[in-house]
Amino acid sequence: MTINKTDDNSVFIRENFWQDIEKSEQKYVHIIMIATKPDIIKQAPLYKELKERWELVILIHTWQHYDFNLSMWVLWEFDMEVDINLNIFWKIHKKFSLVIERLGDILVDLSENYKKIPVPYVHWDTMTATTADKAAFLNKFAVVHVEAWIRTFTPSKKFYHKLFKEYSEWKFDWNDYYKNLQDFSIYETGSIEPYPEQFDTRAIEWSTWMFAAPVELYRTTLEKEWFPKEHIKVVWNTVADAIKISKQKIWESKAFEHFPNMKWKDFIFITIHRRENTEKKERFLVIYNAIKKLIQDWVYVCFLWLYASEFAIDNYWLRADIEQLKEKHKENFAYWPALAHHAEVIDMISKAWAVVTDSGSMQEEANIVWVPCVTIRFWSDRTETILAGTNIIAPPINSNLIAEIVKWAIWNKKMINNQHLYWENVSKKIVDEVLSMLKKDWKLFKYDDERLDLEQYFDWNI
Repeated sequence: MTINKTDDNSVFIRENFWQDIEKSEQKYVHIIMIATKPDIIKQAPLYKELKERWELVILIHTWQHYDFNLSMWVLWEFDMEVDINLNIFWKIHKKFSLVIERLGDILVDLSENYKKIPVPYVHWDTMTATTADKAAFLNKFAVVHVEAWIRTFTPSKKFYHKLFKEYSEWKFDWNDYYKNLQDFSIYETGSIEPYPEQFDTRAIEWSTWMFAAPVELYRTTLEKEWFPKEHIKVVWNTVADAIKISKQKIWESKAFEHFPNMKWKDFIFITIHRRENTEKKERFLVIYNAIKKLIQDWVYVCFLWLYASEFAIDNYWLRADIEQLKEKHKENFAYWPALAHHAEVIDMISKAWAVVTDSGSMQEEANIVWVPCVTIRFWSDRTETILAGTNIIAPPINSNLIAEIVKWAIWNKKMINNQHLYWENVSKKIVDEVLSMLKKDWKLFKYDDERLDLEQYFDWNI
């Protein structure tokens, strides 16, 4: 079965793709799955590493993020050619089923008709990762999980009630709050946030043969969940490799042409896009009014609008208000669409006073470029940054508290900017580990008699 583009809702496969597969003498086909802008950025170094080793590589885009700002520009920026576009569409449950169906058909085609062993690389906690892994697993292929076991660690109910009680009674101590967030004993797991990503990342693990964990914390927690130790590799985070590539292109950045009033200023860089923050009115109003307070207090604020934040601004009748803010605070407020190029993002955040965000990737990027981060959530799925003290949680309950936490992070920049967590050459480590596993085991999916090396004891004689 070969899939060709026949209408607007069908899969698109680049010209001569199947002929190229047929001509290849490679046994394994390494499938890099992408869907969102962070996927593209973080999978790009792996794609390049495999290509440089002359492995057979396929780049499959589900088309979850499809416009220029969120997809096409970064594909061009990292010189990535999409081989297959799954062209998923409609509601999230429909997208789930389409990825499993369409990718499953391609995997079967590669295996049965072209005699290749698929090795899919799924990234992080996206919908694409948790559907691509099902398409693989149901056809007896295991995946490489890049940035594996990203879990939400949430401060306990007791911690938060004490926090808000003390804050309301003017007994709150900023230094105590910062230090207490670095105490691992206050955290618990089990949150469904970020939604639905926390489900996605948990649902991937049973389809995984190689866990590419970014830090030691996640090796420990994977082992506690009884996953085989030999399958867990601490390799750091591919975003470090992507940033290294992007830094070489910063000289091309035109970011400050969009934000001329931020140039040479001590500004804060803000992005808000999580469903739970934008779809729940109370939370978004808390966040919005915290940003408004910072602007009115003459902090230089660079607020990138994303589709989710734009939806919330219109849905909660804030459009006129934000336009008035732009007009009244032309000197210290900038509001602009998401930057298309990763190099431009790195250019901006590396020059920022602090990053204020609900993005997972940006918590990592802020750490790598030595900029303090304030995470507007009740938790973090990059808990290593909180424990290291390079990131601080600003819970979206009280606008004044968020604004004060941001100011505290700015005033204590040197204290927060104190530990580097992610190192480079991550893609090389991942590919080394995967090729070593394939050489030893020849495939990544194994039943227990194969995994435990018991086949030598088979005896069916009576």
